[in-house]
Amino acid sequence: MSLFARTLPASRAAGTLLAAAAAVTTIVLFGPQILGIVAHATPHGPDVALFMAQPAVIKIHILAAVAGVGLGATILSLRKGNGPHRALGWTWVLLMGAAAASSLFIVGLNGDHWSPIHLLSGWTLIILPFAIRAARKHDVMSHRRAMTSLFWGASIVAGAFTFLPGRLMWDLFMG
Repeated sequence: MSLFARTLPASRAAGTLLAAAAAVTTIVLFGPQILGIVAHATPHGPDVALFMAQPAVIKIHILAAVAGVGLGATILSLRKGNGPHRALGWTWVLLMGAAAASSLFIVGLNGDHWSPIHLLSGWTLIILPFAIRAARKHDVMSHRRAMTSLFWGASIVAGAFTFLPGRLMWDLFMG
């Protein structure tokens, strides 16, 4: 049985309901404060001086993550299974691996310790080999499910949290 066997519809519904409840709770508890901060945002191009002032591990992480988002979106929009898909896919795997691995050396939200977001980095590093194995075994559904969930979870959702006020990406583009 595959690691990424089909999820039962009831499980998907429960997950969707839990995510919706978390979103509503967040909006109710923090919505007014976030709106107040966002109302004073001044979007601009990247603050290159601030980026260059960061340690090398943060630069590597940002560059790999941003490139991974762009390349991942491109891969999702192209035909699958051909040579370009494979070449771009290997590049994306390397970028995601670099972003996840480099994040393990970035601390600060939780003092000098890892924060809960580091669980996602570990999960990414575990799932990537399984997704590659699924592709090599021509288990297209498992491969698609793993890679798509990594793209949305590890790139888009996790990336969105980096743009919260007070975080580095916020300062780079909004502060």
